[in-house]
This record gives sequence, structure tokens and C-alpha cells, in this order.
Amino acid sequence: MKNFNFWSLKVMYTFIRVLLVSSFLFSVNSKIDQLQEESKFQEALKLCEDNYNDNDVDLLWRLARAYFDIADQTSNIDIKKNNIDKALPYSKRALEIDPNSAKANHWYAVIIGQKGLLEGTKQKILNSYDVREYGLKAIKLDPKYDGTHHLMGRWHYNVADLAWYERTIASAIYATPPEGTFEEAIEYFGNAIDTNPNDLRHYLWMAKSLYKISEYEKAKSILDEASKIEVKNESDKILINQIKELYSKL
Repeated sequence: MKNFNFWSLKVMYTFIRVLLVSSFLFSVNSKIDQLQEESKFQEALKLCEDNYNDNDVDLLWRLARAYFDIADQTSNIDIKKNNIDKALPYSKRALEIDPNSAKANHWYAVIIGQKGLLEGTKQKILNSYDVREYGLKAIKLDPKYDGTHHLMGRWHYNVADLAWYERTIASAIYATPPEGTFEEAIEYFGNAIDTNPNDLRHYLWMAKSLYKISEYEKAKSILDEASKIEVKNESDKILINQIKELYSKL
């Protein structure tokens, strides 16, 4: 009876301890997400750093996201590179810990894609296969997340938009170069809008894709919809300027 009571108490203590830790981590992650939603990206980053745990996949991908968000608030290439370089090891670590985490796959694909775009044509092409692989896996794991549909829309747009010399480089690197179309990009951006109709990025890039296939009236209609969305941060201000620039061509 004494042994039973001792082991019962030990099991109960362990259970309560795990429950308290899980509750704390959930609370921290919820606060990080709230700060990110409110565009308080530096505060979100600090909270990630203050609670850093090299074995917490949910904290790690949020840390990578925080650096991405900061990079996304500027057009300054040096600031972008610095923050994307900081994000990459955290996105890699998250994927190592849990290869079946949709967000770990998503943020690794995003960061490796951004790194390619910032480092030039050859690296962009080299990284494109990883972007596609992990992006598609993220959609399979979580088909309702608009961010990954946007990611794959951008992938198709960027591949379809390769210049002839970039295609020559791709052919030299790979026996089978990546293939993408503006039509598939439009489909992915449409999925992103259906899932989250309040993100300016989806509308801008759908309109850019429509512009590429000479669907000017449809592009204008999409940009009209975008103009109704609230501007929340510096990234949105950059997008608004790009929307105005594209609209002037229609």
C-alpha cells in the first residue's frame, strides 16, 4: 500500500509538471503569435529569444518567422540578408526535430527561398528544388494555411518568369530544370485568398501573374479588391506602392 501511494504520487507529480510546462509553452507561443499578428515584430523576436529552447520545434519556427518578418519590413538588401541568414539555422533545426511539422516545413522553404533570391540567379535556381519539396509537403500536412499556398504561387511565378539566360544556367545545373507556369501561380494565389482574404500579398501577386498572361481587366479587379484591405505595417506599405505601380500599367 505504501509503495502504491509513493508511485501514485510520483506519477501524479510528473503529470502535473508536464501539464504546467505545456501550459506555459502554449501561453508563450500564443503571446508570440499575438505580437506577430499586431505587427510588433521586434517584441515577438525578443519573446522568442527570452524563451529559447533548442529542442522546441514550435519556438524554433516562430524564431525563424520573427527574423523573416523583420526582413520583410524593409527594402534594404543588407538588412534583409542579415535577418534571413539569422533565420536559416533555426528553420533547419525545427525541421530536424520534427520533419512532419507543417510550419517547420513551411518556414524552411520560405527562408531557403528568400536566401536564394537574395544571393543571385544560380543560388535561386539551386534552392528552388528545396522550396518546392518542402512547400508541397507543408501543404500536404496543412492544406488550410494560406502562407504556403502563397509560397508555391511565388515559386511558380518565379520559375515561369526566368529569363532566357537564367534558363540556360538552370539547364547547366540540372538535367531537368524546374518548370512552373503563371496559370499554376494564379491557382495557388487564389487558394491563398480563399483561405485568408485579408493579406495584401496574395492579391498583388495574383494580379502580377494575371498581368503576365495579359489578363489586364482581371488583374485590375484583383487590385481593386486589394485596395479595400487595411494597411498594418511597413511591409504592407511596400506592397501598396507595388500595387499602385502595377495598377498604373493596366
